Amino acid sequence: MIDLKVLKKLSQIHVLIVEDDETTAFALRQALGMHCKRVDVAKDGIEGFEMFEQYKPDIVISDINLPEMNGLDMVHSMHEISPHLPVIIITSYDTPSNISESINEGAYNYLRKPIVIEDLQTSLLMATKDIYNFRVNLKFGFIYDKNSKQLTNANAELIKLTKLEMEILHLLISNIDKIVEYSTIESYAWQEKSMSIEALRMRIKKIRQKTYNDIIENISGCGYRINSTTNNYLN
Repeated sequence: MIDLKVLKKLSQIHVLIVEDDETTAFALRQALGMHCKRVDVAKDGIEGFEMFEQYKPDIVISDINLPEMNGLDMVHSMHEISPHLPVIIITSYDTPSNISESINEGAYNYLRKPIVIEDLQTSLLMATKDIYNFRVNLKFGFIYDKNSKQLTNANAELIKLTKLEMEILHLLISNIDKIVEYSTIESYAWQEKSMSIEALRMRIKKIRQKTYNDIIENISGCGYRINSTTNNYLN
């Protein structure tokens, strides 16, 4: 049995299970629900893909033989949008072709039914260990993914940022607790174009309006900073 302290590492993980067998889906949801932040279940490949697009899970657990859309075709479509999405394949049919196709589609692991829960938990821990290296948890449930450069709110909804807003936020988050000077922001976000202080202020204002007011600290006459203490920053 895996130590509960180790399983606490799953407490910030959002899992999507795609499984048409109700008994298996229920058992997996029950086993993972007590440790994971959120567990969603889809009953076929199309519903699984739609839930992936809507809710942006951290990891997907999927059967291969699904109604409406084959599990491997679904995973292929998911990886076209999110190439680094960890996927664990579960199946009753561990044929050489299924294993080969799963590897080709970038599956992290391949588990044979009936599922041993401890094996699944171990796979989850291994597959999601890198999430903590690039995900930044901010106040009010906002999460910034440094890998995909995406910001989501507490409901896992994507916050729409313009290219400039995204580049500014990424630069500031990549330099937590450091003052980023105006010239650095201009060089990184505006690149070869010139930047006015007023234009930068407007972009900062827009980011605050889409998140919360004290996400970015103004350092008068110098630049901006994201403060880890103010933002309850967790890496």
